[in-house]
Amino acid sequence: MSMGASALILYLLWWLVSSGNQTEDVTLFKNVLRDTVWWLVSIYIITSILQTLFRALRYRSLLKADGINTIPGTSYMFLITLARNMFVDMVPARIGEISYILMLNRGYNIPVPACLSTLFISIVLDILALAVILIAIVLGAMLSTSQFEISVGNALVATSLIVLISVLIIFSAVPLSQWFSRLMDFTRIKILQRFGKFLLEVGMSIRRVQQREILSLTLSQSLAIRILKYGGLYILFIAVTMVSFNEFALLPWWQVLPAFISAEAAASLPLPTFMSFGTYEGGGMLAFSVLGFAAADILMVMFVIHLISQVVDYTLGGLGLMGFFLVTGKNKGKGERGRMKVTDYD
Repeated sequence: MSMGASALILYLLWWLVSSGNQTEDVTLFKNVLRDTVWWLVSIYIITSILQTLFRALRYRSLLKADGINTIPGTSYMFLITLARNMFVDMVPARIGEISYILMLNRGYNIPVPACLSTLFISIVLDILALAVILIAIVLGAMLSTSQFEISVGNALVATSLIVLISVLIIFSAVPLSQWFSRLMDFTRIKILQRFGKFLLEVGMSIRRVQQREILSLTLSQSLAIRILKYGGLYILFIAVTMVSFNEFALLPWWQVLPAFISAEAAASLPLPTFMSFGTYEGGGMLAFSVLGFAAADILMVMFVIHLISQVVDYTLGGLGLMGFFLVTGKNKGKGERGRMKVTDYD
């Protein structure tokens, strides 16, 4: 169903903007792939690996701040994060984030409330880091040209609201969870009462992270993740457009990055798409269209970039998932052999 929805959205977009000649469109697609600067794509792959490493380090920092005694090593967390990236891309509305919870809980026995709290704080930190990137884009526009004068004020207001809401969410997590838990107790329905207690545990986990005062460290890690992510996408954009669409490649970075942010936001919509194909391209088209480019060219650029990035993410994610199963299987095997030895001794 999700693959069908993606195919339908892509078909409709292409039907609206293409030349109508399928042979020409396929030829153009092949030419764009052929003319892609592949050594720049290799740099994109390196940035993807580095941003995954920083994300894994941030997860470890948050788990440590939550008071978890046995924290996965950096290499094990790196494998989990690689797989998590793949699942987030695969499933719409960021439902793939659940994979992080499942792998940590099943593979390393990390309590679910701790997994949820670190995931929640990670998402808020990502939003704060994105706000910094948006401020940088606005400043770049202000220093480079006057054509964005109207949007600059709007962007600053939107960025301020993002920061304010994110901070309020973090610091109100505990009272909100306590209020919700009392509300669930009032219903006297056991399953709702258990859910309320669970949310209360998550809220207390968030408080423990707050009390460790690691916000500066984790925010720095989050900013590094965002810089590597969008920096890598910009390099990939140049790799795809340098030969085939030179007018795109000449765009300044502050005009390119909003297209990827818009595409990422569209890909997070709760639509039944597979690997976000269709929604991602639509979000990018919306941002680039204000610059006066032909819609067919925008769609081709975004589609090729999305295709290459997905091949990279799924290759790395598949390797990470295999590594996770191998390491987890070995660890469980060692634990079972240890228990058998103890039993034999007794």
